[in-house]
Amino acid sequence: TLQARRPRRLTRELLFREGGRSKAKHHNATMIDSAASSPDYDIFNPLNLTLLQWVGGYLAKTAALAVWDHTVQAVVAASGAKKLPTTGVVKGLPALQTIDYVYLSINSVIEYIFMLGIISYAFTSPNVGRSLSDLGFFNTIPAMFLIFLFDDLIYTPAHLLMHTDFLYKYVHKHHHRQNLPSRGYPDAGNEHPVEQVIGMGCVWCALYLTANITTLHAATILIYFGIYAALAMLNHTRYDVSFSWLGFHYSVRAHEMHHRFPKCNYAQYFMVWDKLLGTYRDYKMPVVA
Repeated sequence: TLQARRPRRLTRELLFREGGRSKAKHHNATMIDSAASSPDYDIFNPLNLTLLQWVGGYLAKTAALAVWDHTVQAVVAASGAKKLPTTGVVKGLPALQTIDYVYLSINSVIEYIFMLGIISYAFTSPNVGRSLSDLGFFNTIPAMFLIFLFDDLIYTPAHLLMHTDFLYKYVHKHHHRQNLPSRGYPDAGNEHPVEQVIGMGCVWCALYLTANITTLHAATILIYFGIYAALAMLNHTRYDVSFSWLGFHYSVRAHEMHHRFPKCNYAQYFMVWDKLLGTYRDYKMPVVA
């Protein structure tokens, strides 16, 4: 009788444990869904870091971005990539000024806060996988493609809007003080903080849309931002880099044209948007006196 009771008791204990785990999972999911809408949610510190952790994370992010900038340019240079025809012919902004360093500093903090928000989203959203077993086809390669597609789909009209008289004069014109980008990240991030927020907002929308269509994996988000940063940096260097794939058409020449002739080439990765808007312009060789 005692032996007969023990399996029953063990069965009840196992059921209780599994039920507890199920309730815990449901409780965690409820916490996940309500975290972002909680009145205690801090947009500047969504991970609830201590001041020391927050500052340490910011310094680590800043250092990592600088290393990535130098690494990307070193790899491209080692690959034998040629310089753009304007190199040494057209002069750009000779030196960064105080206002440039102020904006770069502010934007660096905005980037970091945005990064913390993305990390929070990646570790709490039910639409983002985090374990190795969560890796799949749709939440990796197609998802990566969709993030870039949606980002450019939203960014292109936003960029066009920033070229309207008012926004260009008070916001976007600062970025166009550099008519020939060459410094990589310092030239890419040298923009009005309002523009930085708009750009980050476009990326956030792209991530959210993709996560709700194909779902995402945390690794996909990490790799996306590595590629995103590399392409933004290269778009503001002298290297003549370009490639195309399934409508994705990246060309440093196209973006250089936008800096030289601001009323063209508003897109970043899918130049088809400019062709549809009638704003695409082929590369124009510099006139040598």
